[in-house]
Amino acid sequence: MKSLGAKTVVLVALLALTAVFSGCAGTAASPAWSSLLVSGDILYMGSESGRVYAMYAASGAEVWQSPPAAEKPTRGALYAAAAIEDGTLYIGSMDNKLYALDANTGAQRWVFSSDDHIYADAVVADGTVYVASSDHKVYALDAANGLKKWQFATGNWVWARPVVVGGTLYVGSFDHVLYAIDAKTGAKQWEFGADGAFAGSPTVHGDTVYCGALDSKVRALDAKSGRLLWEFPVEHWVWASPVVANGVVYVGSLDKRVYALDAATGQQVWAQDAGGMVRATPAYADGVLYIATESGFLRAWNAADAQERWSFKASQPILTSPVVSGDTVYISALGDTVYALDAQSGVQRWTVTPAKR
Repeated sequence: MKSLGAKTVVLVALLALTAVFSGCAGTAASPAWSSLLVSGDILYMGSESGRVYAMYAASGAEVWQSPPAAEKPTRGALYAAAAIEDGTLYIGSMDNKLYALDANTGAQRWVFSSDDHIYADAVVADGTVYVASSDHKVYALDAANGLKKWQFATGNWVWARPVVVGGTLYVGSFDHVLYAIDAKTGAKQWEFGADGAFAGSPTVHGDTVYCGALDSKVRALDAKSGRLLWEFPVEHWVWASPVVANGVVYVGSLDKRVYALDAATGQQVWAQDAGGMVRATPAYADGVLYIATESGFLRAWNAADAQERWSFKASQPILTSPVVSGDTVYISALGDTVYALDAQSGVQRWTVTPAKR
């Protein structure tokens, strides 16, 4: 198993603020950064306390919380964004478990236990839930009951959300390897090794896998073989997932810049300073990039030339990706505070910290 190295430990401590990691196993980190999911007119979020909240996306008013307000939470802190399919919400926790909840009520349907913290977002495809764990494994579970179909072992933590496209699951690990796995059987199809950890999820677009790593490079790989097509060096680690739109790859870095690269060649189209580390994957909608920074800013840029349309300052750092739904962009900041902003102007529509209602 490859050593994470001092730089990785420093970054993990920075992102988790009070986390203390030792060797290849980590203790619980606090405070958590909560991720968002918008489905229909409901916004779902996990929290530092282990509660899951469902809110009306239009107002932030509570629909439900799980466990109910009268009950003490027993889950660990929730870093992952939820996944939803057929009325069930799936979310991983720092108590090593993946929870399946009724999306309409928050009632628990089933629980799956791994052997370490789950930071990664789950993904659902064809009746199967795929989730990665810090126990070095990727699991495929029956979405109806949580029974394990298969597991795949890597050489280190897996914090990134798996991506399933065309019957293949793509996932990166802290062992410096990006894996392509048969989604039905768990058999390895290929692997690609880098000089740093894959902390974020890859992005699959057409026949190409785009990925960033903690060796400060962005790469394009052939989706069928894992063959390197091109790579582009930046000045610090790439944690965020690439975003692909109109033949351009957009990716943020801890060097505080966002890069636009030609998707076919990797040549730079533009690079722009975001004013803070970009840990979160940008969101793209209608020709606009929404970029969240560790310094607490959300910035809206024209995707074509990086010209800024507006910026908004949150009360705390933002480590999770913006979510655009209709004419609203949603962000969550450390401390479990959610903001809803007008996507065109950046004007705040509402904000709420669910635990402080």
